Amino acid sequence: MESGATAGPDDQSGRSGSEVSEPRRISVLLTTEGTYPHGSGGVSTWCDALIRNTPEVYYTLVPIMMNPHIELKYDPPPNTRRVINVPLWGIEEPAEFLTDITFAALHIRKRDTTDSIIERQFVPLFRDLLEGINRAGQDAAAFGRVLVAMEDYFREHDYNKTFKSRPVWVAFRESMEKYSRHIESSNRLPGPDFQRPSLFDLTESLRWLYRFLMIVNVRLPRTTLTHSTAAAFCGIPCITAKVRNGTPMILTEHGVYVREQNLFLSRFHRLFFAKQFLLNLITAVSRANYHHADIISPVCHYNTRWEVAQGVARDKIRVIYNGVDPDRFVPAAREPNEQRVVATARIDPLKDIETFLRMAALVHETNPRARFAVYGAVADRDYFAKCLSLRHELGLDGVVEMGVEAGNVVAAYQSADVIALTSVSEAFPYSVLEAMSCGKAVVATDVGGVREALESNGALVPPRDAEALAGEVRRMLDDPALRARLGARARATIVDKFRVDHTIARYLDLYTELSERAA
Repeated sequence: MESGATAGPDDQSGRSGSEVSEPRRISVLLTTEGTYPHGSGGVSTWCDALIRNTPEVYYTLVPIMMNPHIELKYDPPPNTRRVINVPLWGIEEPAEFLTDITFAALHIRKRDTTDSIIERQFVPLFRDLLEGINRAGQDAAAFGRVLVAMEDYFREHDYNKTFKSRPVWVAFRESMEKYSRHIESSNRLPGPDFQRPSLFDLTESLRWLYRFLMIVNVRLPRTTLTHSTAAAFCGIPCITAKVRNGTPMILTEHGVYVREQNLFLSRFHRLFFAKQFLLNLITAVSRANYHHADIISPVCHYNTRWEVAQGVARDKIRVIYNGVDPDRFVPAAREPNEQRVVATARIDPLKDIETFLRMAALVHETNPRARFAVYGAVADRDYFAKCLSLRHELGLDGVVEMGVEAGNVVAAYQSADVIALTSVSEAFPYSVLEAMSCGKAVVATDVGGVREALESNGALVPPRDAEALAGEVRRMLDDPALRARLGARARATIVDKFRVDHTIARYLDLYTELSERAA
């Protein structure tokens, strides 16, 4: 599938004469951020299953990418009629990724984007945008209207030249300094030394804004409905389609974006002002997603408490659990040559691989035959280096395998006696569902919707508690009958409640409902 290919489903012409016109197929603008089709993980698994199992739906896929050089992890199926990649970093000229405008037109657009035009047409919008960000999106409807106005502006004017102009810099500095004085006078945050933005703070914050809002520079086709996979920047095209055309919007929350970004920023080594600006920006965008979505479909009930706390009306929320294919993830006998504990997780601080390593050290003391593996891509190189150092320090170099993805994930589950999950943040993880479908005993941290999936068919422990985790893993390893009993019950739960065909049917019903509402 070539990026920028013609999107057939958006042709609204009908048949003439005596021919009977066929029902118009539903077309969906599906937006992702850092996941499908360029990344692995649960959201990508969900996207691929959704698209492949709804061949009657046309999709326009809009993935927000870190850079334009990331290779595909998935080859989208034929009903993905168009893929419009939006790289945020690694490019100097955002206009080079526009597919619906000639080079000559781009040159004219850049030539005609003068400081006087920017001052008169863009700066008032920009100040409204900054007001919305500094208020953390309290007026989500107004924030959506500003995003539409910015889209309209960038259909006629150059994005790069506008954002890097002197009028924009002056407006940004004035707005941020005004906000800083307001915070200082209100005494709502630490002292003035933390709030007054330095030149570095301002430059860094404007650079973030330039990158994260690049999606408003892309013209996207009109579809029957839109579907965002996160309450994040990838939801901006869905918000603007809702405001501009009344296009129905679905928001599926896998992880809670605001919560995950708070966890990330807690480790972020920046001055207070820059961190606060980024958090306000993220919160404003998330609230705009919540406000404009017609239906919010979190993958577990755990997520709903965050959504309601952000002002979402409960009648907009419909939980749709993730599902797996029990005909693919099947139990299989294994030779009991050694005890094996496996985790399928990317190497990332949120997955807390350090606790997995400390658990492995404790279990290995009493079960010297036990071997351990973490199958998953390295998402954070610095964190991976830290984990390798800890593995060596604990004397586990020949005991714990990690840093490679499983070539056959089903075989990885089947090779294990116990599946472990050590995350500090999760939604409704596929790793738990897949392990349950393979009839495996699971020991997991009690985070997100893990309890809703596992029920009483495994063991739950507090996050970051290596001793509690080791105790449950050791209990499972020492009792084959217990493992078999829990695994059989887990498999039955998947077949009864968490099948992928049930999940897809619910989304298809949602698509049909909203398309009829739009019509």
